[in-house]
Amino acid sequence: MTTYFCDGIKEVTLMNGVARLEFFRLQPAGPPGPNREVQGVTELIVALPAPSFLQALSVLERIRDQLIKEGVVKPASDSAASPAQVAPERSPNFPQP
Repeated sequence: MTTYFCDGIKEVTLMNGVARLEFFRLQPAGPPGPNREVQGVTELIVALPAPSFLQALSVLERIRDQLIKEGVVKPASDSAASPAQVAPERSPNFPQP
């Protein structure tokens, strides 16, 4: 089995009862330097039937609640943008200058 590392989900499309999840990874853009930018590049697209997608959402919500309960992450405030709406500026995989 192949393992893919992804930094996040770029887009979710629902068409004809199939959810397509487009995952991205961040990679350096431009020449090396202290202010090197990163760009999101599609790494993987997963297609799930709608019932399977809903089951996956349920599992992910349960994991999110567990992480909040254990104090690993803080719950999102109502005024803050959701993680799906805000792309990270840098990947944790690239060292900071």
